[in-house]
Amino acid sequence: MRVGCLPNRLPLRFRSWLCTLVATVVTVAASSHALHAQTRSVNGRVRRPVTVNADSTGMGPAVGTWVTLHRVGKDTAGPIDSMRTDAQGRYGFRFTPFGASDGVYFASTTWGGIAYFTAPLRNTESRGDEAEITVFDTTSVRFPLTVKGRHFIVGKSDSTQFRTVIEVFELSNDSLRTLVATDTTSPMPTWSVAVPASAIDVRANEGEISPEAFVAGPGRVSVYAPIAPGIKQVAFSYKVPNSSFPLSMRAEGGAVVFEVLLEEPQGFVTGKGFATVDPVTLEGRNFRRFLSQDVQANAELIVELPSSGTPTRNLYIAGLLLAIGLLMMVVLMRSMQRRAASRVPVEPTMRPRESTAPLHERLAQEIAALDATYARTAEPSELMQKAYTVRRAELKTALSEALAARTSRT
Repeated sequence: MRVGCLPNRLPLRFRSWLCTLVATVVTVAASSHALHAQTRSVNGRVRRPVTVNADSTGMGPAVGTWVTLHRVGKDTAGPIDSMRTDAQGRYGFRFTPFGASDGVYFASTTWGGIAYFTAPLRNTESRGDEAEITVFDTTSVRFPLTVKGRHFIVGKSDSTQFRTVIEVFELSNDSLRTLVATDTTSPMPTWSVAVPASAIDVRANEGEISPEAFVAGPGRVSVYAPIAPGIKQVAFSYKVPNSSFPLSMRAEGGAVVFEVLLEEPQGFVTGKGFATVDPVTLEGRNFRRFLSQDVQANAELIVELPSSGTPTRNLYIAGLLLAIGLLMMVVLMRSMQRRAASRVPVEPTMRPRESTAPLHERLAQEIAALDATYARTAEPSELMQKAYTVRRAELKTALSEALAARTSRT
């Protein structure tokens, strides 16, 4: 037997095996290409809201509107075919896929200046819901959008002492009209919301809103994209300095569900209805989770991050630590003095010597002052706790000695 697909200098058995392998690969590739090139069809309809009577609205055909079949891929993108809908709002195309296999096909139509699309057409025959397009009349008259969900995510502090915040909104247009920005010299946005005044680097994230339709201003972001009936997601991010926390904010527009995620382990949220729920892990990062439902418009909440105190609080703590350090030095000196002269009465270190109050009263006042200072410290360190305990024991011992000496004199 002679195998002619490879050079004759190769061993016969190897040439025969390799030819079989090549033939198999070519067959699979040809089958894949044939499947990709198989003719497909899409048959759908375009519908729009219509008034049935004075009390109800239904869905009717969008007659005579142009529907265009598109292809989008890495190699090429553009319209393939187009037609007008018939009296029942129906349209149909037959097409053969071409180009790179990653190409996506879909149909679209324009109504009132707004483009509406089908889902990607992935089946050999696309029909029914997959091929249906619903269009709406437009309005620029402002009406409130329902916030079905709001997600407020705060990351850990970075090396520049800033934290990245991500906000995600699920907005619901519960009307039968697509809300558009006003066509004026200073157009009104379709939706906007406040952000912290200290926010920087505000930008739109990947989602359903084009970055071109997203505008960030001082303390506020605005969306100018059309918002059709149904749910639309708006996502954006920004950075805030650690000094902004505790961060006070309002639930502008309210929310059916309001979720706060804090990467800071000691972070906490205070606000009506907010409760701690099971933590979550996102992209390998752990977050504390707080949840509230049916949040009223403009309800207030505070995001607390204990590790990011203000400079004033940091100075207060530093001063307190310094004072306790001085107290410890005084305690050591007094201990050495008592060893040298055990009969010498112990006097308070933080009161002027010229005070005319009895020794036991001065000691009691110093203990009270030390307790008050310690009580004002929200999260005392281990060193601070130890210094407080040692100093209080010293003062208590001195008070006992003073009381005993006073009793013996009387």
